[in-house]
Amino acid sequence: MKSFSKFLVIFLLSSSANIDIISQSRFNIHVGPAFPVSKIDIYTVNFSDVYTVSSSAKTGINIGLQYAYQFPDRGIGIFAGLDFVYNNIINEFKVSMDTLFSDFGYESYEFPKYYNIPISAGLEYKYEINEKYSLLCNLGMTYNFFRVTDYTYDTMFGDMLFEADWANSFGFRTAIGILYKQKASISIDFLGLGKHEVDIKMIDTGTVEMEGTKEAKVNMLTLTLGWNF
Repeated sequence: MKSFSKFLVIFLLSSSANIDIISQSRFNIHVGPAFPVSKIDIYTVNFSDVYTVSSSAKTGINIGLQYAYQFPDRGIGIFAGLDFVYNNIINEFKVSMDTLFSDFGYESYEFPKYYNIPISAGLEYKYEINEKYSLLCNLGMTYNFFRVTDYTYDTMFGDMLFEADWANSFGFRTAIGILYKQKASISIDFLGLGKHEVDIKMIDTGTVEMEGTKEAKVNMLTLTLGWNF
């Protein structure tokens, strides 16, 4: 009987500890627009001495998942996250290239797109304003995977392809947000994802005609709505 009582006490203590750990942990899934702060640009076309257009990224979308653990009675915690950011290129580049391709009789072409996949981890601070609202702030490091899709067009002499490799870089993220009833959240995040050295090849009808490297500095501001579970 004494052994059973000891077992029951240990079981209850461990169960309450597990419940406490779970209550201090949360997963957050979030989505919202992603605004380029730096000029994310890989290709530049000079139409004349006074007119140049570049394939700059425009406003895109961010989808992410984040885990956070709050240390008891301290307001300080840790977080880790994974995000997926997609940005298309600006319309000015598309319209300009559409005009150019039409003049040369090109009918088939595909414009590049930008993808960023940052992995992040760092510290979080949580301040309970009242029973419903809490203020969240975090600061951490990132490791980003940057990808530019192929830029292709067909000419009367063959297919032209600009191919860019994946690039990686360390950076940082900082955020401030509001948590409502420990469930819904809204957050503004700054993603300083660093400078990426992108290796590019120009391939003409299967033959590599040119190789080079382009630097892409990626800074992004996101506004996301999230749900905790």
